[in-house]
Amino acid sequence: MLERWLIDCLCRWVAWVVGRAWLVLALLAGATCVLGWLAVDRFRMNSDLGDLVRQEGDWRDDFDRFEAAFPDLVATAALVVSGSGFVQVEDAALQLEAEIRRRPERFRAVYAGQNHPFFREHALLFLDEEALDDAADRLAEAQPWLTAVAEDPSLRGILKLVADGVAEEDPPSSFDTLTSRLQASAEATAAGADPSIPWANEFFEADPLWFRIIFLKSSLPLGETEANAELVRELREIIAGSNLPGQVRVGITGEVALAHEEIEAAMDGVQTTGWLAVLLLAPILILGVRSVKIILAAFAMLSVGILWTSAHAMLTVGEYNTLSIVFLVMFFGLGADFSIHFSLRYQEAMGTGAASVKEGLVSATRSVGGAICICTMTTALGFLGFWPTDYRGLADLGLIAAGGMVIAGFLAFTLLPAFYAVCGPIKTQKIWLPNSRRLVDSLIAHQGKVVAAAALIFATALALASQSRFDYSVLALKDPASDSMQTLRLLQEQGQGTDYALSILSENPVDEDALEGLPVVDAVLSLADFVPENQPYKLQVLADLQEILWSALNPLRQAGPPSAEELRDSVRGLLEVLQSEDPAGRFSGLRASLEALQAGPAERLQTWQQGVVANLLEELQWLRRALAVGMVEAEDLPAEVHGRMVNAAGQHVSMVLPEGDIAPVEALTQFVEQVRSEAPAATGRAVIEWGVGKIVLSSFLQAMAYALASIALVLLVMFQSLRYAALILVPLTMAVAFTLAAGVLFDMPLNMTNILVMPLIFGLGVDNGIHVVDRYRGEGDVPHLMRSSTPKAVLLSTLTTVGAFVALSFSPHQGTASIGMLLAIAVTLLLLFTVFLLPVLLSWAVARMPQPAQSAGR
Repeated sequence: MLERWLIDCLCRWVAWVVGRAWLVLALLAGATCVLGWLAVDRFRMNSDLGDLVRQEGDWRDDFDRFEAAFPDLVATAALVVSGSGFVQVEDAALQLEAEIRRRPERFRAVYAGQNHPFFREHALLFLDEEALDDAADRLAEAQPWLTAVAEDPSLRGILKLVADGVAEEDPPSSFDTLTSRLQASAEATAAGADPSIPWANEFFEADPLWFRIIFLKSSLPLGETEANAELVRELREIIAGSNLPGQVRVGITGEVALAHEEIEAAMDGVQTTGWLAVLLLAPILILGVRSVKIILAAFAMLSVGILWTSAHAMLTVGEYNTLSIVFLVMFFGLGADFSIHFSLRYQEAMGTGAASVKEGLVSATRSVGGAICICTMTTALGFLGFWPTDYRGLADLGLIAAGGMVIAGFLAFTLLPAFYAVCGPIKTQKIWLPNSRRLVDSLIAHQGKVVAAAALIFATALALASQSRFDYSVLALKDPASDSMQTLRLLQEQGQGTDYALSILSENPVDEDALEGLPVVDAVLSLADFVPENQPYKLQVLADLQEILWSALNPLRQAGPPSAEELRDSVRGLLEVLQSEDPAGRFSGLRASLEALQAGPAERLQTWQQGVVANLLEELQWLRRALAVGMVEAEDLPAEVHGRMVNAAGQHVSMVLPEGDIAPVEALTQFVEQVRSEAPAATGRAVIEWGVGKIVLSSFLQAMAYALASIALVLLVMFQSLRYAALILVPLTMAVAFTLAAGVLFDMPLNMTNILVMPLIFGLGVDNGIHVVDRYRGEGDVPHLMRSSTPKAVLLSTLTTVGAFVALSFSPHQGTASIGMLLAIAVTLLLLFTVFLLPVLLSWAVARMPQPAQSAGR
């Protein structure tokens, strides 16, 4: 019999290890040092979607053609500058662009179209009609003020304007803004801060959020992951080293930043959840085992196993990805499973009369060795179900995890016996669970009703599970608190950009009318859309403003700069007006700041004047040019704008923007499919994820079928009983249905990472069923089974596994967190079904079949 032969081999191996315990531990320590060095030295992470999935199909070919035609539009980072002040945003963006362009060895394909002087000169023409009308109204209202400032562009002239305004009964609406700006500037002067007033802000609406976006790529000759990390690090350094206004926000987003911060989240998540898993594992072992030697043995096996598995990953696959690295945390639960079952069986053997440590270890091996070997094979096969699929990210996980399970099995029969042989006899204690025994006895007494109720609940869970959905958007995997996601969300909320626009490559401009007629499309952008709309109306507005502001734009006279004494007189004169005309203290803040400056040295007034009028004449000159612009045609646009929409070969690119919120996967799918029905070559991130999602779903079904078939085959071969194999699979099938149902109830859809949970349930959950059925065969009935160490070992090993997965749920990487949450639910359900339902099913089913043969270990 295969099982008997396997157990005999294991017993001989354990006996050999016990006889040479110190040598074995020394060899294991040496191997761990070498493999640990390899694991650290060759460590590599990869989050590139193109590497995680084998991509084939027309949708991939379309994207490759687009990338070849417009390489600078793909795999870019975006530096997003935003704020409520036009001037502050503009100055910050220009400063950042200049610093980036000073580092050509680091950055290439730098594009900041909005920073181009052409768009500054034509800023009024590019406003929409409503914003232009608003600006025109405010400029017309300020005409007397602008004329006065143009004739006396000094602090003297401006303070006279304020004095006149205070004295007026109905000053213009912009008067309060002017006085508040002056007060803030005066206070900054008194505090030794920058007193500059951004006058251009007064020409544009103050309510909206202004944006400047700088696109770029890395110039570094590194691998993609390393280049992304270096690019983001360099941009963060530039931002930190820039003297930017406090009200300006600068964020980094784009494909490069999103990919890099996903790796950061995955790495931080593994470190955080790894330590959390240890913290959760320790109290479970302490309270459940209450044996220092067993706890030390478990942690020794986990530490060695983690290093060996990492070395195996680097030697076979060559890298981790954001999915496969999750196994490092999983190993805490899975490795502890083998350690607990072996250690408690050894403890049980020592408590039932084993004459020596060697005899106790051999007896434990004879009792549980077959089950651990079967668990190793079935769990490894469950993971290997991912290997043949086109989802390479999961295939890597499958290969790494399968090797990790073999390593855990080897260490269970090598490191643990050697450790216990060196440490001496182990303390024994009561190891069965009396409360669970009484509950199971009660359930068996009503086994018919229990089976019927389980079938009914299972059917309900299946009905709910049928409503589960798959979200293929990779944005669902990102950390929502990361800078790249917060910046992207800001752009989307403000209608400034989306990560899901589609691109159409064509020899001529596309028919925009057909696409814009689709209900899922908001707009189609091409080179022509960079030309201002409704120019005749806007040019007429600008022409009218030229006439209204003629005296301000072309002053007949201009006063010279004031002397220091004239500045003091101007301040003194305004204070007298405030004292006589403002008894209610409406301008008390301005009055206080003026008194403070008047009491200070004369140089402060010169500093204040410089801050107030420094860019005033410059902005008036800009206003003259902005009002005098003419009609803009496509050929007038800057070359760098033209080059991003039409390449050197004459190929055009058009951008299709979605209508409304397409975060729900159903809306995203509808957008992609409807646009591609009109423009089959439409491509972009959304199309790639749509195509990859189909591959992932197919891979999931393939992995499920492979895992189920291979595990069932192993169970049939090892147990030589169709009924026992079927009974072991019942809790697994129920756990899958209940987990999918929980995902529906708690709105946790399957995504690109947590979809691996379903095949994993078979690979991970089969262990408990194997241990229960194998011990049942050895004991002969349920009462003896429930008095053995197996229920307690199942409980403790499952709790350690649940602890590892609960720890995963705290990862900042949303994909990893959803894996942890769903697996924690699944494994908890498996515990309940295995400890309480499976014994009932055994009693119910075995009563209806011939008495089974005894376990090879009994």
